[in-house]
Amino acid sequence: MDRPTLSNSWSRVSRLSPTLRPRVEVKRQLYRGEPWYVLHDDVSNSFFRLNPVSYHLVGLLDGKRQVDEAWNMTLERYGDDAPTQDEVIGLLGQLNESNLLRADLPPDAAPMLQRQRRRRFKHWGGQAMNILFIRIPLFNPELILKWLTPLVRPIFSTVGLIVWAIWLVYCAYRFLPHVGEFVRDAGSVLAPSNWGWAILVFLVTKTLHELGHGLMCKRFGGVVPEVGIMMLVLFPAPYVDATSSWNFSNKWHRLLVGAAGMMVELAIAGVAVLVWLQQRETHPGSLAQQIAYNTVFLASITTILFNANPLLRFDGYYMLSDVTEIPNLYERAKRQLQYLIQRYVYGLTNVYPSAVSMRERTWLVVYGIAAMIYKVFLLTGIILFIIGQLFMVGVALALWSCISWLLVPLGKFVHWLATAPMLGEHRTRAVATTTIALAIILLVIGVIPMSEHRRAEGVIEAAERAAISIQTDGFIDQVLVQQGQEVEAGDILLVASNPPLQARRMELLADLKKIESERMVAMVENVVEMRMKQAQRQTIRDELGEINRRLADLTLRSPVQGKFVGADPNRLLGQYLTRGQMIGQVMDMDTLRITAMVDQTQSGSSFIDEARVGRVEVRMAGDVSTVYTTQVTKTSDQGTQRLPHPALGYAGGGKIAIDTSDENGTKTIAPYFEVWMALPDIASPRGEHLAHAGIMPNSERAFANLNRPAVLPGERVYVRFTLERKRPIGVQWFDRAVNIIRERIANNVGFSSPF
Repeated sequence: MDRPTLSNSWSRVSRLSPTLRPRVEVKRQLYRGEPWYVLHDDVSNSFFRLNPVSYHLVGLLDGKRQVDEAWNMTLERYGDDAPTQDEVIGLLGQLNESNLLRADLPPDAAPMLQRQRRRRFKHWGGQAMNILFIRIPLFNPELILKWLTPLVRPIFSTVGLIVWAIWLVYCAYRFLPHVGEFVRDAGSVLAPSNWGWAILVFLVTKTLHELGHGLMCKRFGGVVPEVGIMMLVLFPAPYVDATSSWNFSNKWHRLLVGAAGMMVELAIAGVAVLVWLQQRETHPGSLAQQIAYNTVFLASITTILFNANPLLRFDGYYMLSDVTEIPNLYERAKRQLQYLIQRYVYGLTNVYPSAVSMRERTWLVVYGIAAMIYKVFLLTGIILFIIGQLFMVGVALALWSCISWLLVPLGKFVHWLATAPMLGEHRTRAVATTTIALAIILLVIGVIPMSEHRRAEGVIEAAERAAISIQTDGFIDQVLVQQGQEVEAGDILLVASNPPLQARRMELLADLKKIESERMVAMVENVVEMRMKQAQRQTIRDELGEINRRLADLTLRSPVQGKFVGADPNRLLGQYLTRGQMIGQVMDMDTLRITAMVDQTQSGSSFIDEARVGRVEVRMAGDVSTVYTTQVTKTSDQGTQRLPHPALGYAGGGKIAIDTSDENGTKTIAPYFEVWMALPDIASPRGEHLAHAGIMPNSERAFANLNRPAVLPGERVYVRFTLERKRPIGVQWFDRAVNIIRERIANNVGFSSPF
């Protein structure tokens, strides 16, 4: 691409004689086999990377040689690879803004290269615009780190790294068999009674996390000039300034500094895993178990989701930048996207990409788009969470974020369109294409009606079914039903016995016989005593009747006609079961249906009215690639906090949050609407599907069941409802946001919105 060599502003800087400040250090680094030079000022802790050509130009500026002379010498040596005059002006401005350049500025050059005031304004302006992530510096930790570094040197070594890896593998080996139990208790972390301990664990683990960064940086010769508090979503968290690692020549040292905090937290999580497992066995429910659980959750899951996430500018971002050898990844990705728009949409020819190769171009474009999308989703999620907890604070943050992330950039963009010299003769095209693009976006979002969808998770269940549970404590003596067996209402399924109850019955019968004899004698001798005996006889008869009822319940009968579904009942022989313990279910397999749970954020009147639901599409959890259509048969007119099957909850693999205090795993935290749908016609080529679940049809009905749907009761399904009405997508988004906010407010103040 041709670049204009000369600049109209060159006369303002050509006779300057700048030079690097005396305290600036230069380190040579290799990126993809090519040398780069990192300039570092330890006073301002500023860093700047230069390619060899730019470094040659800067190296010629010794305080005596003028900019024009240095540029001509560079042009003579590097030819077309030398920077243009505009690029030199930009380079000098960036160096000056980073406080790395010393120059006596004439009046006409000062506006181009102003430094300190702009740096200060940019710093505090950035803090104000990024109010959810404010940094508050506290003190210089160098003395503490110098004292600790010799003590931890054996740990921060190759041997230490090997030991750390072996330790994590061992802890993972112990932990993996109990992942289900761990996930099932995840809600306990957010329980109000646990907030104090969770905050304490968070602060301790994050302090050790940041200490790991600082010690690893010192281990490789870096400096840590600052430690402070970062307000993460208005919550305090420690941080250390380990940016001196950017000056390390060895990229693996830079990677280790970036990973050190996570490595420390994962090691702590490993210790907490073993404590949690030990406490579960010896002292279940103890405070030590809860603290260990908090530590595992906060030091592993949150670390991986946030610190290791390269889309956030935390540890994972800097590690990705080093791995891909693309310095300043976020800013360069943003500039690359700007270049694409300016070059191919606005038609500018005097703009240049920040990427220097096809590989870089791909990385920058993909990363830039992903980071922008993730930033919007993250901010939205944070604001909704805060609104649910602190309504007024959340609303204030939403307004401020709208101003800082939307209105301010929009204002800067409009100002750039109106005044940027680089647009020149292309300004009309830029304004026209921008106006057309905005009009199209507004048209698509706010005017054109779009199909409206609702999504939910559901489960396959039998409309006619009955849960079978033991009604009286006892030992199982006989099993008269098998998996998948057809039973009639009243058929005996199990026979149990309760020797103490039977002994009590015999005792009561003997007492009743004795009382009856005494009553007969008293009828002749003492009327008052006779009446007393009659009262005693009635008491014994009442207790005997209750015992007879309980003994009768030891013979477990099917309450309905259907197929027995559940685990093999023969395993219960000889076991002692307590009242209420589930045995299985009797289901009428001809009445299978889909029951979906729709949350409050999607339950407007247009959806509850089944006549307004058009197309209904379902995907089975075991075959998400195939889409089936069905229709709604009935909807509930009020919310429920009880799931039809545990498979819909977190513990069963679903996405619905459940109350951790519920042993059955079916009580939801928020109310849901039930929507019933007909089971789609899904032909099964053979009956093994049913046999796998213990519901294989008997021989005389085997052939008839070959075409039974290849689904199982309890199987999860994903449902998408298409409403008959169509609305602009912007209206749909607004309606959904209002419902989400209303639901979060209702759930967090202790009541549900009316249904």
